[in-house]
Amino acid sequence: MPTYELHCKECGHEFDRFLMRLLRESDRVCPECGSTRVEAGVGGGFAARPVSTSAGCVPRGGFG
Repeated sequence: MPTYELHCKECGHEFDRFLMRLLRESDRVCPECGSTRVEAGVGGGFAARPVSTSAGCVPRGGFG
């Protein structure tokens, strides 16, 4: 599911759209000024989270 990073060419406002579909022309409207002169790029989607170094899923006590 892509996150689209949008930039308004009229007022310079930058905003994101998280959509479960492809970006349509109707999605390219600036929420600040209402302009349809919006250019798009594809963002990273989900925010990365730190990897845990603890062994939370390792069984303890052995198997026997």
